[in-house]
Amino acid sequence: MSSAADKREIDVIVEMMEIYINSILYKRKLYPEAIFRIRKAYNMPVYISIYTALNDYIAQTLRAARELITNRKMRRLEVIIFKEQENPLESYVFELNYDGTASGLASDENLSAFEEELRKSLLSLDARMRDLKKLTESVDLKFKILLHTTQSAYVKLGADARLQSFPFVQEKTVADVDEMSKIQLLPVLQTSCVGVNVFVEEYSAA
Repeated sequence: MSSAADKREIDVIVEMMEIYINSILYKRKLYPEAIFRIRKAYNMPVYISIYTALNDYIAQTLRAARELITNRKMRRLEVIIFKEQENPLESYVFELNYDGTASGLASDENLSAFEEELRKSLLSLDARMRDLKKLTESVDLKFKILLHTTQSAYVKLGADARLQSFPFVQEKTVADVDEMSKIQLLPVLQTSCVGVNVFVEEYSAA
């Protein structure tokens, strides 16, 4: 497959992540509704932030994610909601694999089918999130986005001048939480570049 077709696939995957991240922040009420505006994507309305500081953070993260996906070095992107960093409440995970077993999105027909799956998943997001515990609105909740990659890719990205503004850190291993439920949000979507699986982990310590 041509590099142009590869780029097209990755563009769709990164856009999907951007829309999902915004949808999670909006639906879980981490920010006031007033900072979100309706935009059309996949023939449906989605809520996208207009808050500059938030948008810059998401854009910087997805810029690094794009580089990692292009080089098949990103294992997962994780959106963690927490009050204290050591006690996460929820973790939204984009899990990636690079089997390359599908025909890809090079054709308009395959791209349309892929986007239709994304549209269906976004439509069902509200219903799936009703299974989650309600977050206390009076509590000052925060979130962070983590990119899971290899040690060599971490070192390489840290030296990339284009990504100097991204706060790269090497996370310490966190002890497993005893009880953690997992709710599927999006079935595996396979392109010729990457397969994407999205789920939420809800921690019993919440």
